Amino acid sequence: MAKITSDISTALAEVIRRRREAKGLSLARLAELSGTSQTYPGLVERGLRSPTVDMAQAMAKTMGHELSDLIKEAEQLLKPDG
Repeated sequence: MAKITSDISTALAEVIRRRREAKGLSLARLAELSGTSQTYPGLVERGLRSPTVDMAQAMAKTMGHELSDLIKEAEQLLKPDG
């Protein structure tokens, strides 16, 4: 499966992975708590799927964050000094 994500989606996926790992959540547990399929978070993190706004928000809330905070962090990763 080829990567289909944009730069911001790739950066957001990296932020989601970092936050998930910091919370000690497995991909399966994040999926369960977010109400998505067990494979979806892994596909997002690997850049094979770009999350919808609703799903990105569900994952953010599951990890105790606001989606806007994750997007801001992703934007920082895209900056040359990020």
